[in-house]
Amino acid sequence: MAAEAKPRPRRRRLRRLLWWLAILVVAFHVGGGWYFSGVMHERALSGEARRASRDFDPDVTVQAITEDTIVLRAIDPDDPPSGLDLPGVYGLRWEGGHGTVGGVLSAQGDDVARAFRIVTGSAPATGTRAELDFVTYLSPAEAGVDAADVTVPGPSGDLPAWFVEGSRDTWVVLVHGNSMSRLDNVRWLPALRDAGYPTLTIGYRNDEGAPEDPSGLLRYGLTEWMDLEASVTHALEHGARDVVLMGDSMGGGVIADFMERSAHEADVRALVLDAPMLNFSSTVDDNAAREPLLGPVTVPPSLTWVAKQMATIRFGVAWDELDYITPWTVDVPTLIIHGDEDLTVPIATSREAAQRFPDTIAFHVCPGADHVECWNSDPEAMQALVTGFLSDVLS
Repeated sequence: MAAEAKPRPRRRRLRRLLWWLAILVVAFHVGGGWYFSGVMHERALSGEARRASRDFDPDVTVQAITEDTIVLRAIDPDDPPSGLDLPGVYGLRWEGGHGTVGGVLSAQGDDVARAFRIVTGSAPATGTRAELDFVTYLSPAEAGVDAADVTVPGPSGDLPAWFVEGSRDTWVVLVHGNSMSRLDNVRWLPALRDAGYPTLTIGYRNDEGAPEDPSGLLRYGLTEWMDLEASVTHALEHGARDVVLMGDSMGGGVIADFMERSAHEADVRALVLDAPMLNFSSTVDDNAAREPLLGPVTVPPSLTWVAKQMATIRFGVAWDELDYITPWTVDVPTLIIHGDEDLTVPIATSREAAQRFPDTIAFHVCPGADHVECWNSDPEAMQALVTGFLSDVLS
């Protein structure tokens, strides 16, 4: 028999190159997956990190100020805060004070002049660094609402909440997102109070002043729903005949899981969801697709997939269980509002839910609004939309 031909040198080099490329691809995905699963933990899963995210983080400087006008400029002109030049109402924080900014009066270059009102503290001087935020009020009192501090007995310990009295026997229970702050929903309280609804603005596990989840992590509804159930129980034991659940962002996921698991689901008359996180996996995919990796290159889907698997191994993220759209049966009247410039929770998930349940879900798109900024973009219109919806479905 003829001797077997030896591989040609060029073929051997090619084979060696392919082996090295395979090793590099594996190393890239393993190392990158580990890194980005850590980014996921820092930005979305760690209760400690999410509480710290409420710390003062200036994004604008004061260029000029009068009694009722302020001129602001983004600290990073390539990444300005979403509401800098949009109409509507936003909060403005600085060291030593807090106020609200209203409509845009003029815009010249990088400078934006807006209506301005000091709420607390002293006026900021020219050059002061400040933070523009959708959290418009830093307490119910700032919004002109008399709220009582109450304690809700939860499954893991006492939960803080604010209660505002009303003339109706349907209470609205408000559930914040992963900012870990009840302040998110204070802006809705005046309109709900004026419409006669008692409100219970709740805290839940991992919030400041509330027990931590045993894992120390946010579970996007899988454990938090039990704290919502305790809050609904509190409402029913203190005068509520039934409830409306109103939540934003992750709060929408908490509500969705509650509706699947809680014995109190039958006591819910309606849902109001603001940019709800109804599929955490899709949200991570959407954000990763815009995450810079190298120059204009963003994180590829293959790397995102590996990072998600590592997040499961490292932090116990149950991705399939965090898809609330697929198993959800929306059988109560529901209003979903969502900004079409949302860069946190993709509006596509809200559209999908609305298309699946056209008979029970009313879907409203807020033009130009970023994440949970529908109210900020047009407070009067949004308040009228929500209270009008509730009046229609509860009559």
